[in-house]
Amino acid sequence: MDSTLYIPDETGDNTGFAFRSTYHATAMYHRNNDKELCTYVGSMLCSVVPGFRNSIEEALNGIGVRPRFISLPSQSQVHNIVEAEFPLLDWPSILVIYGYCFLTIFKLIKFDEDANSFRNKMTKWISELRVKVGCAPSNILNIPFGATRENVIRTMLGSHSFCKTAITFLTKNFNLHVRDLKMNDLYVSVIILMKEMLVRTNSPVLSDSRVLTEADNFEKACLAVTSHMYPQFFNHVCSVSELSYFDLSRFPTLFAVAVELEKGGDGSYGNGSAAISGVNRIKVKDLVKLHLTAMAEKRRSIDRSLSRSFFIRGV
Repeated sequence: MDSTLYIPDETGDNTGFAFRSTYHATAMYHRNNDKELCTYVGSMLCSVVPGFRNSIEEALNGIGVRPRFISLPSQSQVHNIVEAEFPLLDWPSILVIYGYCFLTIFKLIKFDEDANSFRNKMTKWISELRVKVGCAPSNILNIPFGATRENVIRTMLGSHSFCKTAITFLTKNFNLHVRDLKMNDLYVSVIILMKEMLVRTNSPVLSDSRVLTEADNFEKACLAVTSHMYPQFFNHVCSVSELSYFDLSRFPTLFAVAVELEKGGDGSYGNGSAAISGVNRIKVKDLVKLHLTAMAEKRRSIDRSLSRSFFIRGV
């Protein structure tokens, strides 16, 4: 399908005409046309950073959209676009909306997070953006768009090409290191959880004969992330083939054990573990018990060592 994508004139767009026209269309959007919605959001992204044009065009092409670029304000009369029809937006408001579009594409719901919790976080992030850029509380902004539309935008526009371009732009233009950015990545968060629960505790689960293949797959996934230039954004900038390392079917039992341990290891999350595809609930329970027993013995050993040390010093 063909769709219009508004971009600012190369000589400048001091009134934010291109952004405002697209934002208005997005805010008033009621049709069930996901591709058109993504074109609007892509247009807003390009309006603020024209350098995103090629990667946005590539992302739109990937979902079957052929963008038709209209430069504003120079081409407004030719296309009968009247600037006065669109409400004014000051620059802080534009930055907040723009930042929200970024968050929509990069922020993912964690595996153990419900929609309401994520919605509350998004609202909090928007509030923080408003304060950061000096957006007046009286400025009414029609964001967030809603969970359904956010998911459409994230799925259709979040191509590896665009995300890589966006991350490069952020690190080069704002003097940021990738490690300083706090955007979550579903794949990386899964690996982090497993490392926290199993690797850092030197859990005997990782050497158990029942999960040796999974442990090997887990090690390969860890190496893929840690050796990458942008580990926090691995999901967005890695190759498609590299994503196969993170298919949960490669280490479902280890992941279920890690989730169980994070919840306390008391079996309260047993049903959730069983819901993970490819997981044997009894095996998970046995491995959790193996881990907890080993950790308890380690604590007792430490206590005995400390007691002997104090006794010797006392003597």
